[in-house]
Amino acid sequence: MAVWGTAWLLFRMGQTIAPTVGAFVSALLYVALLNLSLGEGGQTPIFYNLLVAGAVALILRRLMRPGQLLQTRDILSAMLLFGLAMQIKYTVVFEGIFVGLYCVFHRFLASRSLSGILKDVSLLAGAGILPTAIIFTFYAALGHRSEWIFANLESIFLRGHVPTKEIHHLQKRMLVDILPLIPGLVVTGVLAHKKASEPQYLYLTLWACTAGLGIVIFGGWYVHYILPLYAPLALTCAPLWYKKAGRIWVVALLCVVSLIGQYSLRKHRLDHGDRQTFQAMLNVMKQAPGCVFVYQGPPELYDTPYWCPLTTHPFPGHFHEAVEVHATGIDVMLELHRVLSKRPEYIVTQDEFPVNENRAIRKELFREIYASYELVYKFQGPNSSIYLYRHT
Repeated sequence: MAVWGTAWLLFRMGQTIAPTVGAFVSALLYVALLNLSLGEGGQTPIFYNLLVAGAVALILRRLMRPGQLLQTRDILSAMLLFGLAMQIKYTVVFEGIFVGLYCVFHRFLASRSLSGILKDVSLLAGAGILPTAIIFTFYAALGHRSEWIFANLESIFLRGHVPTKEIHHLQKRMLVDILPLIPGLVVTGVLAHKKASEPQYLYLTLWACTAGLGIVIFGGWYVHYILPLYAPLALTCAPLWYKKAGRIWVVALLCVVSLIGQYSLRKHRLDHGDRQTFQAMLNVMKQAPGCVFVYQGPPELYDTPYWCPLTTHPFPGHFHEAVEVHATGIDVMLELHRVLSKRPEYIVTQDEFPVNENRAIRKELFREIYASYELVYKFQGPNSSIYLYRHT
């Protein structure tokens, strides 16, 4: 629903800068692009893209009414949507700041009132922060103020550093994914200059640029961090439909992206398993039901009846990723010992990561596995494996 809801909003916004068919193709392009960067797994941008697109669309709708001042009601609604999106992930703050500043500047040009600007800034900042303030107050009332601050603020700056080689590889992949979309951004930017009286072109061009700037500032930790950029870039491809060469380009791009995306899905299933693999693991666990600890592997196993509250940090990366060792709020080694002391019936692991694995944690885990567990299931993919161990 989030994907198609976002695509629908992109289609409606695309109609303001391109023919209907061009807007439709750009919306389809957004859907197809998601599979290039692991979007099929339901990463957080899949969900907050809907809220961000909704906020951008609210302002765009008012911009399409020439001579009318942006209404406070619409601006506050947009900022509240950004505030809600921030509860999913804080990276949307960059796009939220852009929309807020754009609205303030737009209203200032109409009123030339300094006091009006100060009032607008206060209102918009308050609306954007309100959902976060409510959530913080809720946790503070429960006595978890410091935990909330650590999880939402301090931990962001406590992550380790990914090796430079891996960062460059990831950046190269992201750049390759977005380069075919740049012609659309350029064309929309040119139209923004040529049609200065139609503010939608500039507005959407700036949105795309801000989304890209946010990724550059925040950094690319994983390939799915590029997903927020697909919405505005797919949208700015809509004006390509005005020219024959543009139509050929965007249709060819849609076809190629769709094919590559489907190939990526197939490759992902071959490497990491599919529904049959998941069911096979469940069938093994049915033979001797008990708690499961996923050190490495599909966290979806925690959504089965075999989940137990072994740890407050069930996300596998909190244990096996070296960059997370100081950013989780726990002593990872101590937490591992605490989990193992509860003698989980099953432990799930994968092959050792060549880069960025906490090898001390892995060594300690396998010391216990070799002593007290036996291998009961193995999935072998072309580039990775999944191992299921049961307590003996």
